[in-house]
Amino acid sequence: MRVLRRQTQALLSALVVTVASTLGSCSSSNGIRCSFANPARLAESSWPKFQRDLQNSGSIAVPRPGVDLRVTAQFRDPTGGGFSAGPVLGNGPAGNAKKDGRVYIGSSSGRLFALDSTTLTELPETEFTFTTTSRIQSTVLVATRQEGEVLFFGSDLGFVYGITHTGTPQAQVWPLNTGGATGIAPALHPTDGTVYATSAARALYGICPNGVTRFVNTSIAPVTSAPAVTPAGEVVYGGDDRLLRMERSDGFLLWSISLSAPLRNGPVIEVDTEEPTAVKAIYALDSNARLFKVAPNGTLLYAIPISSDASGRSPSVVGSPALAKDRLYLATTEGDLFAIDTQTGAVVWSWAAHSEFVASPVVLDHGDARTIVIGNTNGNLYLIEDSGNAPGAVLAVPLGAPIRNAIAVSATQQTPILFVADEQGTLSRLE
Repeated sequence: MRVLRRQTQALLSALVVTVASTLGSCSSSNGIRCSFANPARLAESSWPKFQRDLQNSGSIAVPRPGVDLRVTAQFRDPTGGGFSAGPVLGNGPAGNAKKDGRVYIGSSSGRLFALDSTTLTELPETEFTFTTTSRIQSTVLVATRQEGEVLFFGSDLGFVYGITHTGTPQAQVWPLNTGGATGIAPALHPTDGTVYATSAARALYGICPNGVTRFVNTSIAPVTSAPAVTPAGEVVYGGDDRLLRMERSDGFLLWSISLSAPLRNGPVIEVDTEEPTAVKAIYALDSNARLFKVAPNGTLLYAIPISSDASGRSPSVVGSPALAKDRLYLATTEGDLFAIDTQTGAVVWSWAAHSEFVASPVVLDHGDARTIVIGNTNGNLYLIEDSGNAPGAVLAVPLGAPIRNAIAVSATQQTPILFVADEQGTLSRLE
């Protein structure tokens, strides 16, 4: 009863805040009103956003990687900045026949780079250029409109940018100022083009396709997680207020669940494979390594602490979990990678790197098998096979600098191509 009472109180508190803030302006300061004409859609590249899809699954269907995986190209940030956001893949202008032809990545120097995905050479300024005055710490979301790709991302100064594949602002009033550093990555409504962005200024923003604020839902604490979006367009996110929320595309609160600690990564939505428009469950991993499974209607199905040792002591978590079929993969700052049974929340197996994981894992789904790929602060990129009840073969590829972001994966070749960014400003292509 006490747990129910606490959850009810949290729901009522969040509802009051949400209703008050949802009544915010639907027009910009210069009188331009919200328009849903020509909405953006998620790009059809292999890896267009943080954890690949709108549900933040972090998994992709590809063949097994080669055992002789090696670096075939590298790019070094010429400004001397580091990469605090992950790479994503796109194609550029409309009609470009080369799938995954571009890599986009933001730098701590404020530069957003567009690179040729084969050579990792920077595109000429005549094709793309973008610079801002603060660190780009959010991973880009690549979408498309009729005229080609459009990019959404945020900065430390609190701006959410919407630019074209040439680096110029989209029409009409982009960028939008949230007043605080933006979160890990923006998200996108699958049909009406609403952009969702979290802000350290204690809010979730819903932004119309033309850059006008659709709604602002405020909180009592910073909100920096990476929202996940259902096939119907509901948005799921959390923050330092220790709440996980689901809201409609207009910002109306549907439900909230109390967590044990802040949620600073991305929740994951499990879609029904037999009915792709239906949601089976939602998973959230808070910073105290407690895993929550929630039904689509907000019913808490389980809340299980993930322990690193026999003492039951909970480690801390930074990265988001990744989902493939009946397994959830998560990593801790104590250097452990866990495979979790999604039905029960039980640990199926674990593997120790003996140095901290901050990056989010990515799953290469081979149909009959899976490989988990994750970077470590010791400078290694690890590829760990899931052999069922235990971890299988492990491949460590040394890259020389701490890796704190999720990788991007291209599925255009016979074997997957991996793109890995490190904190010292080097982006590597591995195949």
